[in-house]
Amino acid sequence: MADTGWSWRGKMQRQFSGTRRWKEMKNIRRTSSTAPLNPNIPRLSPPPMASVARSLGRSAFFMARRGPIVTPFRQFSVTPISLVSEDPLVPEEPKRPRPQDLPPAPEYSPDFLSKEEREQYDLMSPEERQEFDEANRALVSEYNDPEARAAMFAELDKEVFQIERQTYLRFEEPKIRSNGFWAEDEPDDLALVEDGDEDFNDDEMTSMAYAQLEQHREIREYARIAAWDMPLLSKLAKPFTLPPESHILRFRYTTYMGEQHPAEPKVVVELSSKDLTPKYLTEAQRQTFLKLVGVRYNPQTDIVRMSCEKFPLRAQNKRYLGDTIKSLIKEAKEGDSFADIPLDLRHHKPKVTRRFPESWVMTPERKKQLEATRAERQRQQQERVDGNKVVLQAARTLPALNPALNAKATEEREKVAVKVNAKAQKKRVRAAHISHGCIRHFILCQCIISHSSLTGTLLTFLPLSIPTLSDRT
Repeated sequence: MADTGWSWRGKMQRQFSGTRRWKEMKNIRRTSSTAPLNPNIPRLSPPPMASVARSLGRSAFFMARRGPIVTPFRQFSVTPISLVSEDPLVPEEPKRPRPQDLPPAPEYSPDFLSKEEREQYDLMSPEERQEFDEANRALVSEYNDPEARAAMFAELDKEVFQIERQTYLRFEEPKIRSNGFWAEDEPDDLALVEDGDEDFNDDEMTSMAYAQLEQHREIREYARIAAWDMPLLSKLAKPFTLPPESHILRFRYTTYMGEQHPAEPKVVVELSSKDLTPKYLTEAQRQTFLKLVGVRYNPQTDIVRMSCEKFPLRAQNKRYLGDTIKSLIKEAKEGDSFADIPLDLRHHKPKVTRRFPESWVMTPERKKQLEATRAERQRQQQERVDGNKVVLQAARTLPALNPALNAKATEEREKVAVKVNAKAQKKRVRAAHISHGCIRHFILCQCIISHSSLTGTLLTFLPLSIPTLSDRT
C-alpha cells in the first residue's frame, strides 16, 4: 500500500508541478517543517500507517476533484445505438363547446326524415302532417336562437344535477372473493357458492346450512298451500267430458315449473288417420296423406305425430302445425295420388307387447281351484310309499335279510335240538345256509322290481314262505 501511495503521490507531483496550488502546498510544508519546536512538548514521530492513510486519502481527494477520464473505444457494431422512443403525447380531450358556439340546425324538411320516420309520416292524415311540420319548425327556430339555446342547456344541466343529487350512483367493481376452503376441490361449477365463513363462529351457521334452511322453508310453504289453498280449488272443478268427434287434433305442451326451459315453447300434435275418413278424405286420399307424411306415421297405432319448436311462442308453433296439416290434406285431395308408389313402412320397427293371460288373473274361483289342486297333491303324497324305506324296514325286521337275527334264532334252536350224527348235522347246516341265501336274494329282487315298476302307487310287501330243509326233515 505504501508503494501504491507513493506512486500516486509521484503522479500528483508530475501533474500539479508548476501550478499555484502545488507551490502553496510546498510553502505550507516548508514552514511547518522549519517552525521552532517547544522544548517542553516532546516531539512524537507519526505512525507509519497514519502517514500512508493520509497520503491515500489526499490522493483520493484530488482524483475526485478531477473530471471523468474518457477512454477512447471502438464501436464494433455497425448498427447505431437504438434508444427507447418516448411515449407519444396524449392529446387533450376537446373541451365541451358552449351552447353559443354550437352550429345552427338546418331548416326542417320532410325529406330529412329517416326511412322509418318517413313511412310513419306518410301514414298521417293531412291535418296531422301540418301539425307535425309546425311543431318541428318551432323546435328548429327555438334551437337556432342563441339565448333560447343557452336557456335550454342550462335547464338540462339543472335537471341532471337534481337527478344526480337525488339518486347517488356509485359504480364500483365487486371485489373478487375466493369461494372458500370447502369449495377448493369441487368439480361442479353450479355447486360453487360464495362462502363468507372463513372466520367461523360457533354461534353461526355456514352458507350451505342457510341454503338448506331456505329450501326447507320453501317446501313448508308449498305444503301449507297444498293443505289450505288447494282444497278450495275443488269448488271450481268441472267434470271431465270427452272431446267431440270434430276435434281430431290433440296438442301436447310441456311446462317446467319454477324455471325457464328452452324446450318449453315446443308443441306436439297427434291425429289418427282414420279420423280423416270419410268426412275429410276418402280411403285413397288417406293413403296419399300417409305417403306424404312419411316417417311420422306409426302403422301399429295409426297415429301421425309432428312437432314444432322453431318459434319462440307456443301459439306460433301451434299455428304452424295446424297450417301444415291443412296443406297436407289439401295436397292429398288435389295433388298427385302416388298410386304407383307403395306405402313405405320400413321406418317402423314393430314392438311385441306381451299381455298378461286372463287365466292367470287371481279371482275367487281361481283361488278355490288352486286350493283343491294343492289338497289333492298332498293326499297323493301321503299315500305314496317309499320303496327305500320298505326295503330298509324289511332288512331290519326279517331274519332272512338280517344275519344277526338269523344267528340268534339258530342259537335258540340249538339249545333244544337233539344231537344227531355229526355228518348229518353238517349237511343240515350247509343246506340251511344255502336256503337262507336264496331267500334273501329272491326277496331283494322282488322289492327292487316292485319299486321300479310301481313308482307312485301303493307298494305291498308279501313275504314268501319257502320250505326249508329242516321242515322237510
